[in-house]
Amino acid sequence: MDISPEKSTTQKQGTIKKCPACGAALGAFVSSCASCGHELSDIEANRSITALVSKFEDIEKNVEEKGLMLRSREKAIVEKKARVIRDFPIPNSREDLQQLLYFIQPKIMDSVKPDPNQEDWRAKFSEVLNRARNAYKDDSAALAEFDRIEKSLNTTVTGSLQIRAKRYPLVVGLIVIVIALAVFGFISSRNESTKLAQCDEKYVQGSQAEKTRLEKVFATVETEFKDKKYPDALSHTSQIRWEYDEPCKAADIQKMKLLWDEKRNTMVSMIEKSKESADAGVKAEADRVSLEKQAEQRKIVDLANLKNEKEKAKTDKVEADLQKVAKEKTW
Repeated sequence: MDISPEKSTTQKQGTIKKCPACGAALGAFVSSCASCGHELSDIEANRSITALVSKFEDIEKNVEEKGLMLRSREKAIVEKKARVIRDFPIPNSREDLQQLLYFIQPKIMDSVKPDPNQEDWRAKFSEVLNRARNAYKDDSAALAEFDRIEKSLNTTVTGSLQIRAKRYPLVVGLIVIVIALAVFGFISSRNESTKLAQCDEKYVQGSQAEKTRLEKVFATVETEFKDKKYPDALSHTSQIRWEYDEPCKAADIQKMKLLWDEKRNTMVSMIEKSKESADAGVKAEADRVSLEKQAEQRKIVDLANLKNEKEKAKTDKVEADLQKVAKEKTW
């Protein structure tokens, strides 16, 4: 009476694996006995996996026989394996499902050198996992193990970047450089904007002070020019020169320098012309006075000469008269 129900239960649950050391029942997805700790290292691959591997070996042999090389060989193998993976029937045995999950898992994990058929394996893994969850729906430990396996496949963003960095070091290096340059450019741009704003504020104050100084000097020169104090005016024109400088406003500074240089040169030209005109008038007056003095001196000399001539003529006449009288006495 008791034997029949036990057989019925055994048939519903399937084959129960037992520890070869102590005989205790073994749970799913275990590598050691929970009762005695015996290592289960002699578990062989199941028939489903053996069949898959065998088909893959046949594919590679077939491609090699066709003499395909390099990319053509790799492409042909990937395409043929993809069809085999997609069409491969999923076993119903819980043990086969268990082994198949472990067989597929490393093929879909993101790594430095991914499996060429990674996406095909991923689709097949989802099918096997769903079938396994249904087969072990009453086994909480097995379901927890399924969840662990599924979570282990979810690579973090950091992990994914690290893997891609190892997979494509040059590309990732270039991306990092581009990002670094972009960040540096953004920071430099912000800093430059701040510096320009500070420079503008400083320039407004400094240029206004310099403009006020130059206007005062210019007004002084104009007053001296009107008063005909040409030497003083010329001396002060040397101060009509834009001296304030601000490196960040080089263009504006250059314009102001040219503007005030032009004003100075114009004023210098006016002063020099007026000074030349005044000097010419002074010289002309001096020449006139000099000529008048020379004429006066010539007049005095002429009068003296005339007087001397008259006196000489008078003396000569007296001498002539005396000589005439002496002759008359002789006769």
